[in-house]
Amino acid sequence: MEKENWINEILNSTNGMTHVAPNEGLYSKIEQKIFLNKNVVSIKTVWLVAASIVVLISLNISALQNKKVTTNETSEAIIASTLNQSNQLY
Repeated sequence: MEKENWINEILNSTNGMTHVAPNEGLYSKIEQKIFLNKNVVSIKTVWLVAASIVVLISLNISALQNKKVTTNETSEAIIASTLNQSNQLY
């Protein structure tokens, strides 16, 4: 019984509370500050990022091409080393 009274008292504690409305002047000032403080990225920064991406992609492509050539040479060397050097088949 006491527990139920305590629960009801807590649930009813918000009765009669009024909704507080923000000050319109303050709200508009906050909105103005938010819209004025937008950070804009300069064109120079955009071009530098684009150039670095192009350089990175070209380095990756050249590294992949070098790896292909090295892999082909390595496989040829492995095949040549596995051949019998004395040519004795029996």
